[in-house]
Amino acid sequence: MLGTIWINTGMGLLAFVITLCTALASNVWLVSLERAGIALVIFFLAAFPIRFVLALVTQTPVQSAEAGGQEELNAPLAGGGDEANPPGQTGEQAAAEAFSPLSFTKLETIHPSEDPATVAEVVRRLTDE
Repeated sequence: MLGTIWINTGMGLLAFVITLCTALASNVWLVSLERAGIALVIFFLAAFPIRFVLALVTQTPVQSAEAGGQEELNAPLAGGGDEANPPGQTGEQAAAEAFSPLSFTKLETIHPSEDPATVAEVVRRLTDE
C-alpha cells in the first residue's frame, strides 16, 4: 500500500476537526463531539481502500521492471551462467538477442471519391437539408 498509517490518522483527524467545527454551529457540544468521533473512525477506515487503489494506480510496469529486472540483468553470473542463459553468455547479450523491435507495415491510404456531386450529397445529408 501507498504511505503509512499516518495518512489514515491524518485523514481521520482532518475529518474530526471539520465535522466538529461545522457541527458546533447547530448542535450541543456532546452531539458535535460524538459526530466528529464517528467521522474520524469512518475516514480512518476509508483511507485503507483509498491508499490501496492509489498504490495500484501509481505502480507502473516500468517501475517494477527497474526495481526487479534491472538488477538481475546487471548482476554478475555465478558459475558461468544460469538456467535461462547458456554458459559464457552474459545477461546483456541474452537481453539483446531476445529483443526484436516492432516493425509496422505501411498502410495504404484509400482516398474516397471526391466527386463534387458526392460531396454535395454528403453535406446535404449531414445538414438535413
